[in-house]
This record gives sequence, structure tokens and C-alpha cells, in this order.
Amino acid sequence: MLTAIKYNLAHLADFRGRDARSTFWFYVLFLILVQFAVSMAVSIPMTGSMMGEVYSSVRSGASDAEMQRRIFTHVNSMMRASLWTSAALSLAMAALLVAAFTRRLHDSNKPGWIAIVVAIIQVLLIIQTISYMDEVVNMTVLMQSGDLASAKAIQSSLAAKGLLGWIPALALIVFGAWPSTPGDNKYGPPPQPA
Repeated sequence: MLTAIKYNLAHLADFRGRDARSTFWFYVLFLILVQFAVSMAVSIPMTGSMMGEVYSSVRSGASDAEMQRRIFTHVNSMMRASLWTSAALSLAMAALLVAAFTRRLHDSNKPGWIAIVVAIIQVLLIIQTISYMDEVVNMTVLMQSGDLASAKAIQSSLAAKGLLGWIPALALIVFGAWPSTPGDNKYGPPPQPA
């Protein structure tokens, strides 16, 4: 596994040749774990900060309505930070994965442009997600005000749009799991598994 990670990190801009399935999937697992760790490292302090706000509100004798207002204000800012963090992480992961995905495609005798198309779709979806930021925050404001019907309508709209985010992941899974071409192909000799 470490060999696969080191190999892929050393070949971030190498779009030539072929990668074995095990080399590719160990690297994908590594990227998922890194993304999870970074997400947690960002989320835990934000959650702790919100809990500090609750504690501060209780100590100052704030009313229930005032505590809820403070919490929702904090949640709104947390959501913005989380969306920006998620977008940045998704862009970084796409950049770190595109060359490895290209080599994996080559191993199954598929053209590398598929990886570029998937990466472009991912970038467009990230931009789309950023454009929904205000809708997400508006949904929480509507929930706070008690307008649950409007909040549910926004949530339904966002959920439908969010389904598009699965396109790059499904392409990665399908093409990443595609069987290798036995022997040499137009992209070179068979790769050595990591």
C-alpha cells in the first residue's frame, strides 16, 4: 500500500503508461483517508466553537430564543466554512487523482481523455455547489423562523441537484475497476502491482 501511495505521489503529472488496479485503489483509499482527516480537523474546532457559544449563552442567562439565534448564526457561518473547505478539498483531490486515473484507464486500454472529462465535470459540480451556498444558509434561516415548508422545498431542490455529484464518483468506480488488458497494449507493457 505504501509503495502505491509513494508511486502515485511521485508521478502526479505523469499521464503516460499504465497503473494496476491495486496501485490505483490503494492510492484512492489514501486520498479518501486524507480528505476525511482534513475534514475532521476543520470540523472539530468549528463544533467546539459552537459548543462554547452555547456554554457562554447559558452562563450569561440568555433566553431560549436568544440561544437559538446565536446557535443558528454560528451554524450558518459553519456551513459556509464547511462548504468552502469541501470545495477546496474536492479540487485538491481531483488534481491529485487525474494522472493516476489516466494511467488506470490506459491499463484497460481506454483513452486518458475520459479522466479529463471526469475532472472537468467534478470542477463544474464544485462551482455549482459553491453557487448553492446562499440557498443552504437560507434554508437554515427558514428552519429557524419556523417556515418548514419553504425550507423543505429548498432541501428537495438541493437534494436533486446533489445527485449530479455522483457522476464523477461512479465514473471513477466503473473505470477504476475495469479489467486490465492482458499483455502489452498501445499505452505500454503491463504494470507491476504495488
